[in-house]
Amino acid sequence: MRIGDLIAQGETQFIAAELAFGQGTTTAWDEARWLTLAALDLPVDSPVEIESHPCDAHQIKNVQSFFERRIQERLPAAYLTGQAWLKGYAFTVDPRVIIPRSFIAELIMDHFQPWRDPNTPVRECLDLCTGSGCLAIIAADQFPLATITATDLSKEALEVARINSDAYGFEQRIQWIESDVFESLSPRHQFDIIMSNPPYVPERKNSSLPPEFRHEPRMALIAQDHGMAIVRRILAKAEAFLAPQGLLVIEVGHERRALERLVEKEFSNLPVTWIQTKEQSDNVFVVPKETLNQHPWRPHQ
Repeated sequence: MRIGDLIAQGETQFIAAELAFGQGTTTAWDEARWLTLAALDLPVDSPVEIESHPCDAHQIKNVQSFFERRIQERLPAAYLTGQAWLKGYAFTVDPRVIIPRSFIAELIMDHFQPWRDPNTPVRECLDLCTGSGCLAIIAADQFPLATITATDLSKEALEVARINSDAYGFEQRIQWIESDVFESLSPRHQFDIIMSNPPYVPERKNSSLPPEFRHEPRMALIAQDHGMAIVRRILAKAEAFLAPQGLLVIEVGHERRALERLVEKEFSNLPVTWIQTKEQSDNVFVVPKETLNQHPWRPHQ
């Protein structure tokens, strides 16, 4: 069998098993190719020509073993391989962290333009609910003059984040803080960018999530109050932690309607700008510090 034959075999099996995707790949073929190359110790971005290479019996067994676990245990491919990719960056992952897949990564690569003046350097950046540390690490690479602070409530997630940070040589560039959103931070620390891909899946949707997603840490996915509990806390306090001309960037998946209800009730119809990324729209919004200052939080009674 050739590598391409194994990929095709996996694709057929994954479709028949009705697996769920969206944790690094979006199709059965992509998932099968990822697992095949990983099982063969080949780079996941190997050129298409590699698919014509033949495999021996031992290699075929290794690949098919990955396929079997993927189907029988419904384990995400990233947990099977121990690695995930986001915008060309590789990250160590395991069930202690949610699998990297944030649309904010694209905005970091674009240096948050046009929502931030390109002539104003990013000196301080905060990543709330950092998980694997993927966004903090991409930011450290894209903004070499910036100091990055990253927080998470999970000690286990921060352990993985530090592994990833060390792999990129950012031990001195990123400060990892165990914190429930802003709780362990001081408002004296002002940030040019505050970004977050927080938990936003409503509790009512938890039971309907595919098995693959239920392997991820529940606290990284599920939020109370229609998914907006953590987002509310970020919106309520972000203004105090933003530097002048600072920018708040939050991802809320497909929960735009819930966010708009929250804004209407508690933030005096705070105007937010929804971002059209290359891959998706209406998943990420931005708010400048000045706008937050003009629309203060008023807890809904």
